[in-house]
Amino acid sequence: MTELFRSAIGCVQEAGWTYEPAPSTGGGIPASLRTASETVIHWVSSFSLLSSSDETVWFLSRDDYSAGAEGAFAWNEWEQLSIQAATTDDEADAVSRFWKHHVPVLLSVRDGYEYLAVRDDGAVVHGAEPEFEEAVVVFSQFEDLLRYTTTRPARPVHVVDRLLFGATSSADTTPSG
Repeated sequence: MTELFRSAIGCVQEAGWTYEPAPSTGGGIPASLRTASETVIHWVSSFSLLSSSDETVWFLSRDDYSAGAEGAFAWNEWEQLSIQAATTDDEADAVSRFWKHHVPVLLSVRDGYEYLAVRDDGAVVHGAEPEFEEAVVVFSQFEDLLRYTTTRPARPVHVVDRLLFGATSSADTTPSG
């Protein structure tokens, strides 16, 4: 585990998150992670559980992406909900196209359904119900999310503070970093 991973995990633990280390057994990369960057694969492989104290926000672990993974929500739950809500084949195709280029890394049910995902180009996006695919870039790279988690700079990204640290704000700002 890299120092950046350890620092990010330590910071969310200080905020009350639950952490369980990943089992030492490796295994192949789940098909759902084949388009993810090496950094994302290493991140999701660095823990078996990383969730808020109230268990309403969690980072997906490598096992969550495996076929038949157990849990209340599938790693691609928001995609499935959008496809079910689609009223035409074109809408369903647009949903599938969006998610083909985004890998969810964090899910939240705290204040409605939300997520953070990593786009093919490495950008981290935030989306929320009812239109999950109307995502906004919050960081230009996944590593920026982890660095932000460890430093919590003076210029906050309110949506991330709210998801990770429970901080509230009158408006979520989402810089495109």
